[in-house]
Amino acid sequence: MVLYSDNFTESMVKALRETYRRRGIQDRYNKKHHITPEKAESNVKELHVVKTDEVLAQSFDKLTRGKTKRLKRMTKVEKEIILKDLKKQLDESIAAWKFEDAAVIRDQIKEISGE
Repeated sequence: MVLYSDNFTESMVKALRETYRRRGIQDRYNKKHHITPEKAESNVKELHVVKTDEVLAQSFDKLTRGKTKRLKRMTKVEKEIILKDLKKQLDESIAAWKFEDAAVIRDQIKEISGE
């Protein structure tokens, strides 16, 4: 447990006591049942390179360049159709673990919906 504070508060002391109490229970259980804790293995096959904010901003600028004028001329129905499509793309990006793409799409949704 990592805590950052200038002083210990009563809540922090309670949290630490509870943490150590639970660790004690877990240690006793592990010893009784001859269990040696092991690190958790991830089933993620491929780690994606994280793009910097600058790269994401450039991607977003490329996608939104010139769209502001068109956005002002769009009808409500047109915006709803585009939003529906973007939300579908967002879900697909998230399901494919393409979170950088999802972030760009999320920003487009916010821009179009006016949030």
